[in-house]
Amino acid sequence: MNTAASPLETLQHGPMKRGQWIVVAICIGILALDGYDVLSIAFAAPGITAEWEISKAALGIVLSLELMGMALGSIIMGALTDSRGRRPTLLLGLVILTLGMLAAGVAPNVYILGAARVFTGIGIGGLLAAATATSSDFCNDRNRALAVVLVAGGFAFGVYLGATFLAPLLKQYDWRVTFYLGAVLSLVFIPLVYWFVPETISFIERKRPDNALERIQSIMQRLGHSVPQELPARAVEEEHPVGMRNLFKPGLALITCILLFAYLGNVGTYYYFVKWIPTVVSDFGYSASEATTVLGVISLGGVIGSIGLGVIARFLPIRPLMVLCLISAAIGVAIFPYFTESLQSMKSVGFVTGLFIFAAISGFFGLFAVSYPSSMLGSGSGLVLGIGRGGAVLGPMIPGFLFSAGMGLENVAIIMASGSFLAGVAVLFLHPVKG
Repeated sequence: MNTAASPLETLQHGPMKRGQWIVVAICIGILALDGYDVLSIAFAAPGITAEWEISKAALGIVLSLELMGMALGSIIMGALTDSRGRRPTLLLGLVILTLGMLAAGVAPNVYILGAARVFTGIGIGGLLAAATATSSDFCNDRNRALAVVLVAGGFAFGVYLGATFLAPLLKQYDWRVTFYLGAVLSLVFIPLVYWFVPETISFIERKRPDNALERIQSIMQRLGHSVPQELPARAVEEEHPVGMRNLFKPGLALITCILLFAYLGNVGTYYYFVKWIPTVVSDFGYSASEATTVLGVISLGGVIGSIGLGVIARFLPIRPLMVLCLISAAIGVAIFPYFTESLQSMKSVGFVTGLFIFAAISGFFGLFAVSYPSSMLGSGSGLVLGIGRGGAVLGPMIPGFLFSAGMGLENVAIIMASGSFLAGVAVLFLHPVKG
């Protein structure tokens, strides 16, 4: 009787090899790229407002548009990661991202810019789901939560790098440089994924194409693991059928509903905070470059918070950690207006708030990884990301209407902070089915 471990068991229980860490590193880079691309419109917002003289209500809509695309991309391309493969979905998302950012850079008016942002959002949403599933599939059980949270933390890292490099660039060039830079960075990642990110073993084992054994042998050899001589028996597919409708069957329905509600509430708070900060700071008389540095400090806190959460998640359950992060993020967002007397005070409070709010965003990806089986991870995370991002359109949009109606920053902040607070309460009732 053959008792040798299957390739999937080798990846799950064996040590992580260099090739696996390379895949994780590239996925971190992709999420950093996503973070930059999502917040590029916030970096550009002061310049767009000045050049085209649009109102705050209109700006709120522009700031929200790529989130509509992200909703579509997360749901549709998230399902593609489970049905067509992680690798082709990553490549398709990067192509869409490159073209969308380039189109935004050459947009002659706010309507073309809006269409470009929706298109860009489709690529971003697909990459969020595909990179999460890819990094999870290439990790062993011990490092999965750490790696997935670090991958998600790449989002904050991208915002931080964007703010750091754009602050001096925006002194010399207009707002369009934010989109040109994003297009170039997206283009660079296409060959990186093509050459260094193979299809995942779990996907090939599940789909069993004609050359499945040869592909698995080649991938395992590249990763530095033992090469199998035969395919393992198909036993898991019956237990976890693929398809988005199965996310609402007994055993997963409650988990899916809790994650949908919590993620939707939190990203509403998150996108209000990070997308309106440059404009809020500019309204206090500071330049676009100075406003960008505040967002940079917030994202620096986010990098530290995301990494910290990933490390702590190796030793403590992620659910109570997420409750702490979500409630703390809500408090930080609510009190920010009371610390706007100077640029330094905004940076200080923003740093602490960013630490928790970005950690919460990253932590959701860890919750996905421990809540859904591999065969459902792309669909599950894609659905939650898609519905959440669709609802998060309201995060930047509602404040625009509230500001236009004359409501003060203090009241707007309390209203928008409630999303993260309610998300923290909801996560208390989440009991993952695995991990």
